[in-house]
Amino acid sequence: MKKIITAVIIVALILATFTMLPTPSVRAQNSQAQVLSYSWYIAPTGTTLAQYSGDLVAVGEIQNVGTNVISNVGISGFAYNSSGQALDSASFEAYGNNLLPGQKSPFYLDFLPYYSVTPQDSSWIQTVTNITIVVTNLNATTTSPYSGVSIAPGSTGTDSSGTYTVTGTVQNTGHETTGNVWVVSTFYNTNGTVIALGLTNYLSSSFAPGDSDTFTATPMDNTAALSSEIANYSLLVQFDPLSTSATPTPLPASSSPTPISSSPSSTHPTQASGTMSLSLIYLVTGAIVAVAVVLMALLLLSKRHKNPKLEIPPPPPPPP
Repeated sequence: MKKIITAVIIVALILATFTMLPTPSVRAQNSQAQVLSYSWYIAPTGTTLAQYSGDLVAVGEIQNVGTNVISNVGISGFAYNSSGQALDSASFEAYGNNLLPGQKSPFYLDFLPYYSVTPQDSSWIQTVTNITIVVTNLNATTTSPYSGVSIAPGSTGTDSSGTYTVTGTVQNTGHETTGNVWVVSTFYNTNGTVIALGLTNYLSSSFAPGDSDTFTATPMDNTAALSSEIANYSLLVQFDPLSTSATPTPLPASSSPTPISSSPSSTHPTQASGTMSLSLIYLVTGAIVAVAVVLMALLLLSKRHKNPKLEIPPPPPPPP
């Protein structure tokens, strides 16, 4: 009896521990993010976004069309020729994290040669007639990010090399101190299609309430022809919580642009502390079930050992 009580207590403790595990972050449906527009080009010499000059690069923009705050938006692209043959694929994440409903973020995809139909020959790039881009995954939360960091309207122009340039000011008008602050920019042509994106260096490693700093945004992989096509742009400020130190990573842009709109701040993609992946939750659940099954089996064996089945002895032999 004591062993049974002990086993029950062990199972109860395991289940109690499981209920105390952190709640996993919500995996939102991909329909909460929508690809707005995108374009593609061959990476020039000295490319910033592509791994190699001559790579096929796509740039675009996604928008949060749901009702939750989203982050870690995964993007995948597939390049085809006129016959519908798949030539290459690429995947990456959009730049902006903790995007509020309605907020947009740019992205880019580098179609690397060794994933193509002819890894040693890039001639297939010249036959690309269509690229399909889809949202593959994202995370959602009902927690709103700190909104005290914003962008003040700036000015546009071209530098001595003819590069399209946007200047402005980032301000912390809230009551919290943030960590690394940087600006993500999206550039559009006259049709509102994304044709380039930009990413500034860190403006400040510590941004206290009342602090402000200026920035200059230019398109990556810029050429004179590219800058001459830019008709509009949008800006997105990003920052890290003061307790973290992350490095910004590149993402996409596109669709109906709005002139220098002040974008609500959003943090750089990081895994929130105290969360667990769904796969880990499933693993823990399976382990708990396995332990419970083993304990029950041991109890049954123990009970059977204590109460052996009575056997009727054979009749005695007849007398001689």
